[in-house]
This record gives sequence, structure tokens and C-alpha cells, in this order.
Amino acid sequence: MKKRITAALLLLAAGLMVLLAGCKEEEEQKSKTEYHMYYLSPTETTLEETDYEPSKRNTEAMVHEIVNMLQEKPKSEEYLSLFPKEVVIEDCVYEGQTVTLTFNQEYKKMKNTRELLARAGIVKALTQIPGVTYVEFYLGEDPMSDSAGTVIGKMDSASFVENEGENINSYVQSNLNLYFASEDGEKLVKENVSVYYSSNVPIEREVVERLLKGPGSSGLQPTLSPNTKILGVSIVEGICYVNLDKSFLSDTMNVQEKLPIYSIVNSLTDACNVRGVQISVEGETKVTFRESMKLDEIYHADYEMVQDSEEQEENE
Repeated sequence: MKKRITAALLLLAAGLMVLLAGCKEEEEQKSKTEYHMYYLSPTETTLEETDYEPSKRNTEAMVHEIVNMLQEKPKSEEYLSLFPKEVVIEDCVYEGQTVTLTFNQEYKKMKNTRELLARAGIVKALTQIPGVTYVEFYLGEDPMSDSAGTVIGKMDSASFVENEGENINSYVQSNLNLYFASEDGEKLVKENVSVYYSSNVPIEREVVERLLKGPGSSGLQPTLSPNTKILGVSIVEGICYVNLDKSFLSDTMNVQEKLPIYSIVNSLTDACNVRGVQISVEGETKVTFRESMKLDEIYHADYEMVQDSEEQEENE
């Protein structure tokens, strides 16, 4: 009799545990909101994310709803609007996969740090909508430029890079020289890009991340496979150490043997002013890339393999 009671109690306890686990899972699913709105912290140094439930689920309605919310005062006093009340969105057009926003001239009076965060918040808020891939910014009739005078152009969710697994939401802007392969795969070509990335991402890691994404200009080839994983990037006493996974060796691109190595070396040298770069594969340097590039050496920038402007024009 005692054994039967014990067995019944165990079954009851197991049932309760399953029920509680199911309830917990249901609560967790309910707490995960699909959409978010973005505001500024009171110090104007980071983006703050809040849950957002759209009143309608079609793309155009959500675009206009979010744009209206961007111009409203946050319900919580813990947050600030992305831009001051003097800044007005004069027009909003959704066409294709692009939302084009036109601001009044007050926009350019914002401090650079606030403007960059505001732009990040707008892009993150709008590109989460299904059907929206890009956001384009205008000041009156003119395309918006960044603080360096470069036209911003269309921005997508990848324009603002964060550390994986972290959500710092504080961004910095840099102009980088990235070296990719020429169309014939025989030379390096310098591509200057304006990037926005999380302030907790070291610039040296950002450089390698961008090389893995590949070039943005036509007529250029990637030098590294996008399947390559970054295991670590650090600078010690003027030397940048780049640790990649085995895909760096196995997934090689159809370019001249030295280009993948020197695309990394030249790009890091320009961005970080390092004396040299050592590349390892899963921590090992006693390996050879392709047939002759030994990774136990420290490589230094070599600009002789970079295609000059005249060569580039001839190829175009």
C-alpha cells in the first residue's frame, strides 16, 4: 500500500513539474515582443529599447505608425526622444523596400553623438518591419551627409554593428580603407567606407568583420570567404593578432595567393596604425596558407600589390 501511495505521489509531482514548466515557457513566450521602439537615455549616450505592439500588421501602416511615434514624447520619463522637438520629419515615403525620410533644417543642428544615435534608432525601428530593408535620409531636397561630408545613402540593419550577444546601443563612426581584390583577382583595390559600429567593438575586429562581408563597390571581389569565423582579434605592443577558424584555409577565394593575407594586413595597418599582423588558425601559427604563405611570420603592409588609380581606370 505504501509503495502505491509513493508511486502516486511521484506521478503527481512529475505532472505538476511538467505543468509549471509549460506555464513558465508560455509566460516567456508572451514576454518576448516581436517589435521594439528606440529612445535615448537621459544622458544622450545610448539607445534604449522598449516593447512595441503595432495596431496594424501591414507594412505601410506600420511605417507611418512608427514614424509618428518617433516624433512623439516618450510615455516614460526614463527616456528622451531620438531628436529634439524642433526637428521635424517633413515627409515619409515608402516605396519598394525603402523608407525615405525628409527632415527640416533643424536636424543638422544636433550634436554629432546624438545625431548618430538618432539615425541608428530610426534605422533599427523601421528595418524590423517586414518589407522594409533600407532607410534613406534627406534634408529638404538634398540627400543627407555625415559629419565628414559623405552622402549617407541607403542604410540597412547591418549599417550599425554590435558585439554578438550584447546590446550596448552606443555607436561610433569611422572611415576605413578596406582592401579587396580587383575584378581579375590579381591586385588589391582600396575601398573607402564610412562605418557605424558599437562602441564596445574594437576597431580592429570591425575591420576584419567588414572584410568578411565583402566589398560594396562593383568590380571588386572579396578576398575572404564569408563562412570564415573570427575567433579573436587583439593588438599587443603594436602587433595585431588575428585568430580565424579553419574556413580561412579551406574556403579560399579565386584570387591571387597573397591577396587574402595582405587585404587583412593593409586594412588593419591603415585603420589601427599597427607595425605588423600575425594570423593564426584556431590558435595555430605553424600552418601554411595556400602553398607558400607561412602564418608563423609577422606580415607588414605591402602597398605595391595595390592597384593604382590609372590601372583601375583602365580596367573600368
